[in-house]
Amino acid sequence: MSRIAQLVVGLLLIIFMIGCGGGGGDDGGGALPPTVDVTGTWDLLMTSTGGTAVPVGYQWTTVLTVVQSGSTVSGTFISSGGLGGEVSGSISVDDFSFTSHQGPVCAGTFQGFGMVNASGDQVSGTYSGGDCDGTLQASFTGSKR
Repeated sequence: MSRIAQLVVGLLLIIFMIGCGGGGGDDGGGALPPTVDVTGTWDLLMTSTGGTAVPVGYQWTTVLTVVQSGSTVSGTFISSGGLGGEVSGSISVDDFSFTSHQGPVCAGTFQGFGMVNASGDQVSGTYSGGDCDGTLQASFTGSKR
């Protein structure tokens, strides 16, 4: 697995964890509080949808471990290819957005968004960015352990 694929997997894990933390929406006075808690370990399946790092349709797995505090989430990820990094983001109701920083082996940055199901144990979303291997757009799905 290329380094960009591993980075993407890590980023998706982060997104997944952030997404499990709560929903989206705006009540006119700011984001609504999360309705789920995403703290824990998540198993994610990433699928390339574009970019130059890996072929479209390429898949890999990522393990994401996150801690949620109110509407913020932070954590770490490691892909099946050995790439890892940190993730941070925010949750509003059941929607989330995140930024993932991969490194140091193949440094890169990814941004994404997603949704968590009402039970708080399934996540899906998309992300994009780039690292030393090129650019990547990907989708992800996952489950909380």
